[in-house]
Amino acid sequence: MEYRLLKSELGHRLPTVTSTNEWIRDVSIPFGSWVIADEQTAGKGRGQNVWQSLGEDPLIFSGKIRLSAAEISLPLLSIFVSSAVLKTIFHFFPEREEDTTVKWPNDIYRGDKKVGGILVQSEFANGIFDVVIGIGLNFFGNTIPDALKDKATFLCDSALEEGVLERFVNQLVVDLNQAVISLLDQGQVLKDLVWIEDHSLLKHKVIETEWQSRMVRGRVLGIDELGFLLIMTETGEKIELMDTSPKFRII
Repeated sequence: MEYRLLKSELGHRLPTVTSTNEWIRDVSIPFGSWVIADEQTAGKGRGQNVWQSLGEDPLIFSGKIRLSAAEISLPLLSIFVSSAVLKTIFHFFPEREEDTTVKWPNDIYRGDKKVGGILVQSEFANGIFDVVIGIGLNFFGNTIPDALKDKATFLCDSALEEGVLERFVNQLVVDLNQAVISLLDQGQVLKDLVWIEDHSLLKHKVIETEWQSRMVRGRVLGIDELGFLLIMTETGEKIELMDTSPKFRII
């Protein structure tokens, strides 16, 4: 089948929108399109959560692509999208390599606080995934709501210089496309998984989560070729997590 990756010439910029993910899912918007917004009033998070953009310099981005379901694992796509965001961050802000990581399956952390989130939504029909990739990243701001001070922070310590956001988005489109292309080569998948694990917040961490209706605790071993998180429990049981539960926490 023909893959439909992001195209630089199909970008849009909106002053305000309820949700970039909802805007780009409109059937009139062709595959390969992407959009950024200066303001989002009802940003979507995972499940019933909302994404709250913080500060004066947020990135609010969504892109729409089409993929063959036979060749792509959606959990793996999610973590590869997260790694693409991290690679773009390192390209523009190399100093962030010291403290910025991917938190499986789809968050960006600076230290122990969240600076970015990724939401991958898909629809399946006739062996095809129609995928919307939503990315929120809080570059810089002067204040954080009290309710989020223990959970969120900003990627940068100063405001972005003029033009940086636009150049960042252009590079992000390139890195997102490369992430998808890498998924089609098993050898490249394994190589990229090594890079992701080296830049993982959960590397060697002990976590606790709900699994099969019971609480388990164990050490993170890594991420497998399908994008599942591998855990060795206290009892020596090796388990695979496809996603985090509301009770997921780092010990």
